[in-house]
Amino acid sequence: MPLNTQNARIVDPVLTNHVRGYKNPDVQRIGSVLFPRAPIAKRGAKIVRFGKESFRRHATERAPGDRIRRVRVGYTSDSVNLFQHALAGEVPRELLQEAEGVPSVNLQMRAMALPAEVIEREKEIKAATIASNPASYAASNHSALTGVSRWNGSSAAISADADAAQDMIRSKTGRRANVLAVGPAVARRLRRSEAIISNFFTGNTRPDRVTDAQIAEFFGVARFVEGTDTVVEGKDADGGDFKDIWGNVAILAYVPTVTGDGDIEVPSYGYEYYLQGHPMVEPGRWDADTKTWVYDVIDEYQHVLTAMDAGFLFSNVMDLKTP
Repeated sequence: MPLNTQNARIVDPVLTNHVRGYKNPDVQRIGSVLFPRAPIAKRGAKIVRFGKESFRRHATERAPGDRIRRVRVGYTSDSVNLFQHALAGEVPRELLQEAEGVPSVNLQMRAMALPAEVIEREKEIKAATIASNPASYAASNHSALTGVSRWNGSSAAISADADAAQDMIRSKTGRRANVLAVGPAVARRLRRSEAIISNFFTGNTRPDRVTDAQIAEFFGVARFVEGTDTVVEGKDADGGDFKDIWGNVAILAYVPTVTGDGDIEVPSYGYEYYLQGHPMVEPGRWDADTKTWVYDVIDEYQHVLTAMDAGFLFSNVMDLKTP
């Protein structure tokens, strides 16, 4: 349907551009690493899932005058329904320098920062929930570590575990994982892992930790990412305690470095499908009852695991009682 004055949603271009570039510099959110954003035009649409047609052998040899054989990209299509997430920011009149005045751009941006932060955190929680759930994976692509076999246990076999997971992903997708995603508790222990330190250093003069680049090299991936965001659980008056969004898990995944409509033959782990033009901020409206300017921040998206075989989940990775 073409946009017109009857069906077009009015947006504030300055605040919308600001919210689309919104990032909290104090936390590292990794949901977008595992689920790259991909725009769709409608709230309900068909999406494509990875097919193996481009990896099969085809008869390409041709005699003069013969018909040229044809191949068709193999894929399956599924429906995706986007969900709207919205929250409003407020600027009470008392904060304005002049009574009844319109808030400055700076105040407007501050007003939308909180709802934008809440929406982005919720997005991270949804990504972590899908990626950390064993039910999201085939049985062959999930391993629950126990006892001394956990990666900081006395019988840990991190290298063997990682190689087996990489081989499993490659056997099903033709690709090796290029991303390792973990939470803070796992990241801290990996950096101090004796097995990883010994892989890079020998002798008595060794560092007490390795770098993130060395962890990536050890696991055979291009990127090692740590999700550092937290959430406060419960709604008690004291606010409750902070909890890591990414828990005691490690996820190996193949995610294309360049994504787009031309990649339907690529086994991408997942996507965050979002409605074109979002997130967005509607122009501020005056609430006379509360003497407050209100700014609606709106996003519409859905996380989809498009190729479960392109990922491998390790759960219960570390003994959290051991530093």
